[in-house]
Formats: sequence, structure tokens, C-alpha cells
Amino acid sequence: MEKTKLIGIIALLLIMAVTAACVQAPAVQTPASGSPEIHYKLYGGFVRPEYSVQELVVTQDRATFTISGADGNITERFEKALTKEQFNAVVKVFSDNNFSSYGDRYEEGQTHISDVGFADITFTADNRTKTVTTYNVNRYLPDGLIRIREKLQETIAFTKMPDEKQLKVLAENWVREAPTYRYDGSDLQFVSYVQQESDPVRHVLTYRFTGSHAGYGNRSDMVSAQVITGHTIQVTILDRTVESAVMDERWDEKGQFLIGSETALSYQPRMCEKTAWQSWEENSGRVYIRMPTNEEIITQYYASVYGINVREVKKVPLDTVGCEACNVCLETYRFGLTVNASEMQPLLDEGWVRMPIS
Repeated sequence: MEKTKLIGIIALLLIMAVTAACVQAPAVQTPASGSPEIHYKLYGGFVRPEYSVQELVVTQDRATFTISGADGNITERFEKALTKEQFNAVVKVFSDNNFSSYGDRYEEGQTHISDVGFADITFTADNRTKTVTTYNVNRYLPDGLIRIREKLQETIAFTKMPDEKQLKVLAENWVREAPTYRYDGSDLQFVSYVQQESDPVRHVLTYRFTGSHAGYGNRSDMVSAQVITGHTIQVTILDRTVESAVMDERWDEKGQFLIGSETALSYQPRMCEKTAWQSWEENSGRVYIRMPTNEEIITQYYASVYGINVREVKKVPLDTVGCEACNVCLETYRFGLTVNASEMQPLLDEGWVRMPIS
């Protein structure tokens, strides 16, 4: 009987000890040792000095892409959280293609490829590190290394792509500084976000706000009715830049024009310099019975090169005096034309300026 009691007491003490150990055990698990880390470094070749070195670092929960200049200073830095599935997918492409089996350096085709730079692919796990250096092109590489590089480039693209929160900051800051909102806008409210299925990916964010006057843009130099006006603006972002901003489906806030309207443009050439359409005509190889006028060449140039229909092209003499400085001085005439406002950007890029339509 005493022996039975003793065994029971010992058992009870053992149960209490185990229970106490369970209660005192730490609730947070420590990370697994030897978690893989990946570095993908691009350098060399013909690039702008501020983009001399580009490096992707992939860890268990994060991807970081850094662009540095030749002086070592960071030019741009992008960071994105990774899910467990995303991280495992990157690691898997290394194991599926037997990364450890490749040589340390691949320079095949060096007599055919130049100035493309190099790529260092480094995989570290369980205190072991393997680095493979290749030309920064897929040509001549083994298929497995190509698949690895493609996955890493895909990860760079993902890391650089802003998330919805970052996109909202970009869009809202842009709208607040745009002429219409800055003039009389208030109460900016987010409506929706759509990621288009396009390549490259475009992000469309829609907002509402209230204006205190009729009209669009900066109306400080005009008389506009003081009336509460609701606006909806759709902002399209491509590669962290506002590509377009359309308000109320009728006003181009970025270009500052009514969609479908026409605008007048003016261009004053410089002495001794050839215009874009003159150079195009000289290289066209066309032979004429009658040499076309500048007005005809301008019309043909924009129709052929850009598919733009320019109208009312005319040469206008100016009441100015020329000089002998050539490329410094402007000509004593200008060209004018009318074009659909939605198509005017290529002309603006070539030096045309907007004018009020008379």
C-alpha cells in the first residue's frame, strides 16, 4: 500500500514538472538556421554612371533591389515583403536547376558579345556559398542558368513595382499639385484601384474631389463662376510615373486640354539648323517634278512618321531682323498649324509650342 502511494506521488510530481516546463517554454520559435540568401549583382557594360551597379538581395521574408552609381552612392532603392510561397519559389528554381553543379564562370561567346556587363549569381545556405559569374545576357548560357536568371529578373520587376499604398501616395501627391486641384480643389477621396493586364503593367486609380469654381486648370487669369463642382479624376501610373490623368472623362489634366479639342502650335526654326521634317525629306529618296513646299513637307512628315493629321499649316513672316550667328539666332519667320490636342505631344517634343486659337 505504501509502495503504491509512493509511486502515485512520484507520478504526480513528474506530471507537474512536465506541465511547468510546457508553460515556461518560449511561445516564439527561433528562425531556422541556414535559411537561404540570394544575391544577384549586375555591373559593367555601357550604362549611365548612376546605374553602374544593380543588386537584388532575396532573404526569407524580403526582396531588396538597389541601384548604385560609379561613386558607390545609392541612386535608387526598392524593397518588397515576400510571402513564404514567393521566397520558396525563388529558392526552388535554384534546386530544380541544380545550381551547385555549374562552373564558376561562363564567358562563352566573348568574341561575339561586348559591352553588356556581367552578372554574379550567389546562393548561400547552410554556411556554404556558391557564386556563378556570367555575361549579362542569356545567349550561350546553359538552360538551367537561363531559367534562374529569368526568375531573378522577374523578382526584380516585382520588387520595383509599387504596391497599392505606394501608388496611392504617388497619385494623391500628383493630383494635389496639378493645376485644377491646386487652384480650388478640396476633399480628395479615393474611389478605386485597378491593375491592368498589360505589359508593362499600368495602374489606374480613381479619385473624387470638390472644386469651388467652374472649369478646369489654373483659372486665376480668367473669370469663372463660383459654384461648387464635383470632379472625378482617373490617374494612370506606369513605372512610378503618372502616364495620364483624365478628369470627368473630358479634361486631360496632364496635358491641360479638353479631350477631342484642337490646339494651335507654333514653331520658329533656328538659322542654319535643319528641322526634323527637312532631314526626313532629304533622306526620303523621293524625286519630284515640283519640289514640295515646307507646308506640304510638314503635313507629309507628321502623317508618315506619327500618323498625325496636322491642318492649316502655314508659314508666317515675323517683323524681326536676322543676323550672322546662324545656330544661335531664330529665323525671321515661324510655322503654325492646328492639330487634335490628344495628338500634339510628338510635336511638343520636337520644339513646337502651344498658342491660343484665334
